[in-house]
Amino acid sequence: MVLKSKSATVSSACLERKEVDDTKALVAELCRHFYTLGWVLGTGGSVTIKVHDESVPRSHQLIVMSPSGVQKERMAPEEMYVMSSDGFILSLPPLKPYPYPPPKCTDCAPLFMEVYEMCNAGAVIHSHGMEACLVTMINPFSKEF
Repeated sequence: MVLKSKSATVSSACLERKEVDDTKALVAELCRHFYTLGWVLGTGGSVTIKVHDESVPRSHQLIVMSPSGVQKERMAPEEMYVMSSDGFILSLPPLKPYPYPPPKCTDCAPLFMEVYEMCNAGAVIHSHGMEACLVTMINPFSKEF
C-alpha cells in the first residue's frame, strides 16, 4: 500500500520500520513517566516525536503523536498516530471494543506541525502541568517555551 501526502509518497512498509516502532514505544513511555512526575494530568497534554531515521531528510521524517482523550498513564505504543511531515495521518490506532470511545487525534495537531516546521523541532510536548506553566513565565522571551 502507498500513502500520499502533499510532500511525499510513503510506503506502508515505512510505517512498519523499527524506527517507527521504537518511537511509538518512547512516546508511550514518556506519557507514563510524565504522568508519574505530575507533568501531565489524566488525558491532558500531548507528546509528539519525529521518527529519527538517517535515511530520510529531517524535514520529511514521520511524526508519532499521542492520541487525545486517553489516560497518559495507560498509553501503549499501538495507540499512537503516525503522521507525515506535513500533517497527514498515515496510521490510526486500532478501535477498541465498547465502552472505549474511538481514537481521536489531538485538536492541537496543526499547531504541533507548525512548531515542527518553524523550529525544526525533534519533539513537541504539550503539558497542562503547573510546573510547565510556571517555567514559561521564567523567561517570557524564550523561543523554547
